[in-house]
Amino acid sequence: MVVASSELLAPVFKPLIQELETKVRQVEENVSAGVPASRKDLELYIWKTGRVVRLLVKPEASPAREIFWSECKGILKQCLAIEHFNAGVFRPECVQKDILETHLLKMLEKLLDYTRRRLSGQIAPPDEVQTVESAAKRARLAKEEKEAEEKKKLEQDWAKQDQAWASWRGGQELQTRWDDVDSDPGEECPDKAKTGFAPTAGSAASATDRRRRVFVAAPDGETRPYT
Repeated sequence: MVVASSELLAPVFKPLIQELETKVRQVEENVSAGVPASRKDLELYIWKTGRVVRLLVKPEASPAREIFWSECKGILKQCLAIEHFNAGVFRPECVQKDILETHLLKMLEKLLDYTRRRLSGQIAPPDEVQTVESAAKRARLAKEEKEAEEKKKLEQDWAKQDQAWASWRGGQELQTRWDDVDSDPGEECPDKAKTGFAPTAGSAASATDRRRRVFVAAPDGETRPYT
């Protein structure tokens, strides 16, 4: 299994980054000037970009370089019709239709950023030449790995919340109300003992409503519920 590591490809990355930085500055200046290039000039510039990238990478020199060239093609195809591209011969059909300088700039910036991240090791090197199928597989695996990490984190968060809730519940003293306990039917109502009044079953002062009763001072000095 071949791994196109950053160590093996350091002689490729550094000159490629330098070349791409120059091209990004050139295209940025053209875009800022507001004078669009002709279709012919744009086609030629895009073809030359693909050509210089391939010359610097030299995919035929080693399996690692071949793998990295396949990575580059995955980005170059935004402007290049890879199936018609030939580094030795310019043909107008090797450039995608309806391409503008802004599209070219985005492609150059993306390839530059990708190469820098490959050099630094932020992007793991693939172990095989990247095709449409392998690129889709790699994207799917990356997505599944991300979803698994998010699921694991969510489960950990829920576990922490459950633990915190259990700790809080354990520290609370259960307080029992007199009306939460079964009583003797013959036992005198506590409300009557306090106020002289006993609520009837159908009155507003039921067991549930007693929690919201308002007590007022009666003329005789006693405190009676206001109903």
